[in-house]
Formats: sequence, structure tokens, C-alpha cells
Amino acid sequence: MAIAAASAPGKLLLIGEYAVLDGAPALVLAVDRRVRAEVEWLDADRATVDAPQLGVEGLELAFDENRMALCDPAGREPLGMTGRFLPRVVRELGRPPGDSARLRVAIDSGELFRAGADGRPTKLGLGSSAAVCAALATAVAELFSTGRGGSDLEPDPGGRLAAWLPLYRTALGSDASGADLAAALFGGLIEYRSGDPPSVRRLELPDDLQWRAVWTGHSAQTTDFVDAYRRWRRSGADSGAIVERMRAAAGDAVDCAGRGCGAPDLMKAASEYSQLLIELGDAIGIDVMTERHRRLAALATECGAVYKSCGAGGGDLGIAFAMDSAPLDRFSDVVSRAGGVPLNLEAAEFGARPETGVRSRPARRDG
Repeated sequence: MAIAAASAPGKLLLIGEYAVLDGAPALVLAVDRRVRAEVEWLDADRATVDAPQLGVEGLELAFDENRMALCDPAGREPLGMTGRFLPRVVRELGRPPGDSARLRVAIDSGELFRAGADGRPTKLGLGSSAAVCAALATAVAELFSTGRGGSDLEPDPGGRLAAWLPLYRTALGSDASGADLAAALFGGLIEYRSGDPPSVRRLELPDDLQWRAVWTGHSAQTTDFVDAYRRWRRSGADSGAIVERMRAAAGDAVDCAGRGCGAPDLMKAASEYSQLLIELGDAIGIDVMTERHRRLAALATECGAVYKSCGAGGGDLGIAFAMDSAPLDRFSDVVSRAGGVPLNLEAAEFGARPETGVRSRPARRDG
């Protein structure tokens, strides 16, 4: 029985939220918290899944051409978009739909979760859905690339992004930008532009820039905010001016990372973008830069740092920038007063990749 494993990193969207949906560049950083996925080819048509962060252990799966669902008497479907994504990847790899029903799937996304007040895992907002999809698809591609008829999919991250992004969007049920999936596949710092195909360029943060991520203590439903933004853009409201200013600030940040400018230039662009997110939220009528984010921003200013929220959701994550570690250390010390949790994150050196290669499980012996 063949087994393949892969991992993929989470991400921080540093700048470009919302505007990336209208063609602006986004600056996205993959971080060193990873999802791990393992798939095993079974001899019998009996697929199972383990996903402890979703409360799923050893449950049997039912497949059709478009989704996998739990054979669960309670009628739950906690796999959600992952369950809609995997069968489409199997088809994209040139495999018959029935092959989905012969896989044991194990997903560990614990590094992108935190125990909530009730003790249950809570998403940190690090792009866990995209990282799960990237790790799972990479593991399945690795499994089928050796034996079982093989797979022709290009192994480079650009080729996989072009192939898997449409499947990811369909499974998500939203025309997402794909920046989170790109970060999971490429790793490091990237400039991302949505398009057909999307564009990715590897960049570097300024050498004199320090950063510290913070979790606000609240999860957010990103798709709800993105849908509200799209309705606002279609409504005929005078939205062009704010979006154009967001595009300019995002472009300044990306240019800074591309030309090797210093930290002050990128911090200035981040500060401008943070204010624009407040204006955007006021215009749409949604709380993009929540009160908790605003308290964290005020604390960062007092400590000598620049703060902005990360991502489209109204909660989740923020990031503080400074030119040395002292302001960030002061900021971390006072963050808990506003209900925030400093996160010990670093950039991920690499994106989604196989972890062990395809191997065989030793044959079991009875007795």
C-alpha cells in the first residue's frame, strides 16, 4: 500500500487586501506554521479521513465526482470545502473519480489553530483552508506520480497554482483572489496579482524591517467580507477613489520590496493602507478594522511601531512593523491588555512540498 505525505505553510497578507480583487498587487508572506497531509492508497474501496482539528477521527468517506462527505449518522459535513476540493484534484490529475474512494486521508492543521476559551481548536486566520488544500493536493499528486498510472501535472508551484486555483475557487464557492493558495505553494515573500493566469513574483522584505504578528482572539469569516466588498463595487457607489488609493499604497509596498528600499518606505505604505481599510469599512458598512484592531494600532503607535490588520476578515490577525526589535518587544508586552496574543512567527523558507516521498506500508501479519 503506497503512502505519500506533504506539507504547506500558512500565510500573512501584509498589504493589498480587497484591492487585489481589482487587479492591484498584494504582498503576501508565507509563515513557518504548516499543515501536514498524508494519503494512502487502499486495496479496498473504503476511504477514511482523520482531521483532529475538525473533530474527525477514522470516519469513513463517501465520494461522488464533486465532493467527499462523511458517512456520519449525525449528518455533519465538517470537511466543507476540503471535501469539495479533493475529488476535483483527483480528476485534474487524470484519475477516474473512483480513485478518490480508495484513499485514506489524514490532515493535521494544528499549527494554524489555537485552543479557544472552550478548549476547542480555533482558527488563527493564517490561511488554513488554502494550506490544507495545497498540502493535500501535493500529497495526492506525489502518490499518483509514482505508479498507479502516473500524473502529468507540472511539479513547479506556478503550474500547480494555475491548475488548482480554479478548483479551489469552485470548492470555496467564492471568486477568491487566490493569494493564500499562492503563498502556500510558493513559500517566502511574494507579490501576487490575480488574473488568468495569476502572476507571482518572489520578493524580499527590507533588511532593516522587523515585524511581529498578533492574533486578536477572534476568528472571522473572510468570504462574508469579500462578498460584501464585491456587492459594494457592483452597487454603483462611488468606490473608485478609495480602491485607487489602496492600489497605489499596495503598489508602493510591492515596489519597495522589489527594489530593496528601506523599512520606512514600506512602513509608510502599510500605515496608509491601514487607514484606507478603515475608510473602506465605513464605506461598505462592515467592520474591517475592528475596535480591537484599532486599540492594537494605538498601542503600537505608543510603542513606536506601525500596525495594520491582515487579511479581509474583520478579526483574526494583525501585524506590527518597526525598524528594530525594541518597539516590538514593548508592543508584545502590552498587547494582552487589548485582548491580543503575540505570535512567534517567521517566514517560511519553502512552500508546499512532499515530506517523505512515496513509500510502502509494511504488510500486516495476522497473529
